[in-house]
Amino acid sequence: MPTITRLPRATAAETLRLGLTMALPAVAQGVILRRPLMVRLASLADAEGRAVKLLRRLRAKHGDSPLLVRVPLRGWAVLPLASQDVRRVLDEASFTPANREKRGALGHFQPDAVLVTSDPELRDRRRALHEHVLHSGTASFERVIREEAATLPHEGVLTWKAFHAAHWRVARRIVLGDAARDDVTLTRLLDRLRGDANWFYLRGRRTDVRNAFQRRLARHLRRAEPGSLAAVLAGTHAAPDVHPEGQVPHWLFAYDAAAMAAYRALALLATHPGPLDAAHLRAAVLESVRLWPTTLAILRDTTVPTEWDVPEGTVVAIYSPYVNRAESGDTYRPELWLGGDTWAGVPFSGGFARCPGEDLVLFTAATLLETFLREREVFPSVRLEGALPASLDHFRLRFAVRGRGL
Repeated sequence: MPTITRLPRATAAETLRLGLTMALPAVAQGVILRRPLMVRLASLADAEGRAVKLLRRLRAKHGDSPLLVRVPLRGWAVLPLASQDVRRVLDEASFTPANREKRGALGHFQPDAVLVTSDPELRDRRRALHEHVLHSGTASFERVIREEAATLPHEGVLTWKAFHAAHWRVARRIVLGDAARDDVTLTRLLDRLRGDANWFYLRGRRTDVRNAFQRRLARHLRRAEPGSLAAVLAGTHAAPDVHPEGQVPHWLFAYDAAAMAAYRALALLATHPGPLDAAHLRAAVLESVRLWPTTLAILRDTTVPTEWDVPEGTVVAIYSPYVNRAESGDTYRPELWLGGDTWAGVPFSGGFARCPGEDLVLFTAATLLETFLREREVFPSVRLEGALPASLDHFRLRFAVRGRGL
């Protein structure tokens, strides 16, 4: 019989501080769709930085073992603090990614997604579909990315609004084809559902909005435009319970987070200019996600008794801003991703549920950044030097743009 490890428990005062310092700001900013005002306030208050400092103090006090925290109406929550425990949670199948809160959120717009599939066998088959489609090749996507990069300003000011709109055009064209380029209504419907998803189970499902979104999405998928992911999906055999069309909303949702990563990476590259080859640009994007995770907490639920003294169904919360900086530090370090097997956090999650679209996201971001920077010089509104803040408001980040050679 395995030895049961009794985990250190947060005191009532520590639990309150964790709730106010870590959990509340993360939820307030929007876990599925960012709320600009809340992101601004979190940035001004350095919310993630305060949470990272608190976890460092708690680890110094309680040791490297995961910390057990009592959560009202939920029971116990486990906070892994050391990299070996983070990797164990992500690697072992006894910790399911189909977490209760995640099901409540993603159920608003992608109830059949692989991330919220509880049955391991069905999850594996859905995962295989993702990997097949998302690894289908990028030759036709390069043209799309370069065309949309050309629409961004060569002179003047680049704002998040302009960058975000161009990135959404890239995403719609890659996933659904050129005919979906200007279908902003599809994106707006998805954003309404994602806004509801911020409330988990606390807000009812808008079946009218979801039906409108699905009808619009289905028209694009039926077209199966050559050169798009939709075409690959249409040509891929899958059992009905895999629900191939039900996986597509996650690709669109994930591409929105990729826009945040690429835009922040642009600020890093503007402050730390270097080669514009694919390896260095991918490293900059990975550093962007390491330093400012687009997913603030990676959630898992225990499905069987573990060696920790917690009941089945306990939530495990990996706080990404802390984990990504615990061993790799607070400075810009692209060398972490340029060779070797150094563990540098969880920018794209990890283990058997690691983001299957990581390579496609990095290709998209690196190609977009290379195309943009090859012809332009940019000067960010914030210089990211030295120890970097754990909070960065991408909504207010701006760039002065000047064409090269002028």
